[in-house]
Amino acid sequence: MVSDLEEKLPENQLPLIPLNVVLFPGNILPLHIFESRYKLMVEFCVQHESCFGVVLIKKGKEIGGMSVPYLVGTSVQIIETDYQEDGRINLITLGQHRFEILDLVYDRPYLVGEVRTQSLEFQKDSDNLEKITSIARELYENYETLLSKTISDWKLPDRIPSSPDQLSSQIGTRLQITLREKQEMLEFFDIDQLLIHQIQVLECETQRLLASRLAQSKFDVLHPKRKAFWKNSSLN
Repeated sequence: MVSDLEEKLPENQLPLIPLNVVLFPGNILPLHIFESRYKLMVEFCVQHESCFGVVLIKKGKEIGGMSVPYLVGTSVQIIETDYQEDGRINLITLGQHRFEILDLVYDRPYLVGEVRTQSLEFQKDSDNLEKITSIARELYENYETLLSKTISDWKLPDRIPSSPDQLSSQIGTRLQITLREKQEMLEFFDIDQLLIHQIQVLECETQRLLASRLAQSKFDVLHPKRKAFWKNSSLN
């Protein structure tokens, strides 16, 4: 008889890992699995060749106990597994698509969600989307260039996508904003509205970086041997 943990989940259910990360579809997420419950989950997913979901923690901690997640996350496919001698597992996963949690199921050691897949909706006016995408791409290119001049070890991306969905995922991933702000972007299901929102954020963040660079230059003149206090702050 097959145990409950080995039984395949219904198609509308997905194992979940609440983390302090927001993953956008199309992006790679390495994971280091060491908790027993998530080792079981990985074995389940490998056995059934199924995905699991990555969701941002709303309340609680990553390690130990059940955390309360936000209700929109990204399903991931395991593309590489590396089993360690001490039982830990290193994973390479790839984000697949957004999903919305309709209900949570607590009948396994790990969290399971009853979910609905959410795909980005494209409006019929392709000319308008092309215009929005072009504006977002130009602002994002300028933002990346500015970051490389502001942060000494900042590495520019190898390429900037031209397709609206891939571009929005890269922008959401690389923007230096809080996790809550990234989560807000993940919860957009309309590509036009998402890119318009990202344009607004890019404009604000660009102005913030320009102001920071100006403040830094003046601070360096007055205090050449001291580190600016705002560089010790954390976004999250």
